[in-house]
Amino acid sequence: MTPDDGFPTVVWFTQTEALAYLQQIDPAADLERHTAELLECRTRLRQVGFRTLNYIAYEMIGRRMLRAYSLRDLSNVSFARAYLKEKLYETDPRYIGMRQNGLPSIWQADQLNVKESDMSDPRVRLLSASLRAHGMNCGLIMNLSAFHSDLRVAVSMTSEASHTEWIDDRAIGGALAVALTVHRFMQPYIDACVRRARAITLTDEQAAVLGRLVTGLSDQEIADATSTSLHRVSYHVKMLQKVFNVENRAQLVYMAARLAWKH
Repeated sequence: MTPDDGFPTVVWFTQTEALAYLQQIDPAADLERHTAELLECRTRLRQVGFRTLNYIAYEMIGRRMLRAYSLRDLSNVSFARAYLKEKLYETDPRYIGMRQNGLPSIWQADQLNVKESDMSDPRVRLLSASLRAHGMNCGLIMNLSAFHSDLRVAVSMTSEASHTEWIDDRAIGGALAVALTVHRFMQPYIDACVRRARAITLTDEQAAVLGRLVTGLSDQEIADATSTSLHRVSYHVKMLQKVFNVENRAQLVYMAARLAWKH
């Protein structure tokens, strides 16, 4: 498991790590058979016409991604790193259809900048160019359910083909079967990662500040209530933003409420 610095926080992991965790929680798990199943996924993926599979579980506040867990195996890591670093997901038109109806969405890289009405964003053009530069000319993207209701899982398959006519029901069915198999083995590991990330320990001072911040008190009111300085309260708020992996106090309050944090 390898974390990247910055926003969003990206945790890269491998199938080996996920399977090792499965064996840790279930010593009777057949690691050899599970490894063979995942190896077969690579073969099945190519048989239906796809070259890469990008599997990512992520947590959002609005359009902002807070934390992402990305599988190295089967994916194009170079593209995925740039995609997350440049926050191309914020304006990625491939997600629009998928979010609107919940169904797998077929996409073509050279059509991304002409299908939607708000394609003036330079990041959409950058996304289209980056996909083509990595030989990811078309593909399929889908959502999968996650154990945590506030966690989303997206799986994207890509192909070097220059058109999408071949992505028929057979190809979609095969891709979905592969995605579900990968998801079945990765989800327990991701769930454990999420629990660790949310196991937040605060000092008494931090807890006192956050407990009052979530009730709507101003910094001055918090300073008065805790018999400390306004500067000290502001310092704690900034530190809490780092602890909760957010950019501002509104997001801090939201995350504290989401995690049902109580003083």
